[in-house]
Formats: sequence, C-alpha cells, structure tokens
Amino acid sequence: MSVLCLGEVWLELTADTAPELAEAFRVQAGGWGADFCRRYAALGGQATLLARLGADLFGRKLAAQLAADGVDCSRLCFTEAAPTPVVFTGTDSTIPYRTHAAGLAFAPEQLDTEVFRDVPVLCLSSEGLVDSPLRLTHLKALTAARDAGALCCYVPRLAQAAPFWPQEDALRQTALQFLSRADVLFLEESDLVALFGSREPRTALFALFTGHVQLIFYSDSDKICAFTRNVMTSAVKKDQNSALVLYRMEKMGIRVMDLPKLRENMLKELIDEEV
Repeated sequence: MSVLCLGEVWLELTADTAPELAEAFRVQAGGWGADFCRRYAALGGQATLLARLGADLFGRKLAAQLAADGVDCSRLCFTEAAPTPVVFTGTDSTIPYRTHAAGLAFAPEQLDTEVFRDVPVLCLSSEGLVDSPLRLTHLKALTAARDAGALCCYVPRLAQAAPFWPQEDALRQTALQFLSRADVLFLEESDLVALFGSREPRTALFALFTGHVQLIFYSDSDKICAFTRNVMTSAVKKDQNSALVLYRMEKMGIRVMDLPKLRENMLKELIDEEV
C-alpha cells in the first residue's frame, strides 16, 4: 500500500529570528505534503506527492530534493504559467508569497484520476483549501479516491494553516465542510479550539462523526487518543504523527471497510509506541 498526498509544495526559507530581521535563511522544501511524504518515506513506506510547481529553478530544486529524500515525485507537474511559491518562516512568524503561484493554480482538469487505481490512501490538509482552483481539485480527488475504494484522510492543522488564509472564519468554515468527506481525521487540540471553541474531544464527537468519518486521532501535549464510533483508547504522546500512524495502518492491512470493525487492541497498536 502506498500513500498519495495532495497539496502544495513551496520553497521555504527559515530563519532563527523574525523573517524581516533575518540576514540568513535555511532553504528547504516546505508545505504539509512535502513534510508528510518525507516522514512516510523515512519509515520505509512509499509516499507519492501530487502537486504543481513552477517550471523554474526553484521548482526543479524542490523536486530533486524530495526525490533524494525518498519521495515519489513522478506525479509532480510543472507549469510555465506561474512561479513556484516561496514562504518565509521565523520566530512566531510566517510570510507567504504564493498568490497566483503554481500550486494554487492546480486545476481539476489537470488531475489524472488514474493515479487512484494504484494509490489506495489519499491525504490532504487545510493549507491548500483556500478559494482557488486547488480547492476544486481536492474535491475531485476525494470523489475519485472514494470511487476507487481508497482511504481518505484529512489533517486540518488549522493553527499551522492560518497564516495562508486571508480570513480565519473562512478557514474554519472550509475545514468543517471537509471533515465529513474524510474516513480518517487527525486532529490536534488547537483544531478543536478553532472548530468548536473547546479543548475537550468528547464534546465534539457528535459533530465529528458525520458523513464518512469512521476513525479519529486526537493529540494534545500529553497524550494521543484514537476513537471510532464505538471504541476509544489513548496512549502517552511521544513521536506519534499522521505519517507514523498511517504507516502502522499499512502494516496491519487496514482498509476502509475495516474501520468500523476496529477494536481497542488494534487502536492501541496504532498509537502506542510500546506495542
């Protein structure tokens, strides 16, 4: 089983101070999709990145760097019509330069849905769901993935996505619309605060288990919890992340039809580092 990540990739310039005060930056591939795929590949899994980059030096550099990290970049596409986006990050500050960039201009008609025949897991986050052609591409991808029987996973990461959105309420409303389209959710404490004004996951369960949602992972500073509609378990939080959990799901052979049948011992195995 392999995982397909749909989203943006950008050239990220990181400083140890506020970006506007920095005199030097570290250069790396940024964006949730790039980070997830690198983590998944480092575990030994096959992660395919589906994104659009500018046909410029930055875009080629990012593709080469990710390929060197073990990410399958065969589905990346390049365009002469828009540049590769650049994001500056530093101490408590993120400054994106991505308006009219290649990633956001990834339109639905440019999505090859044949890829979902070979990639049974689709992952997406909130960074690329702004009002753009890329949001419509996400909707088409979700439909194609579900038609192919793929597992659909959504990682909202609202606090991290916020700098890329012009309005906080638009981010919240869009995230709520996409929650029910996924089979599996990966939520953080900050996501619940942004969505429901609460840090208590139990208060949000009735709202979260709608549509296709069958499995939820929730983490705060101390623990990670796993919920189905019938079972709940928790473990001490260490290095668990969405890539690690999905990699364990791959090793256990868990598919969409298996989600309602998961028991506490299986959930424990997904999140407990001691198992």
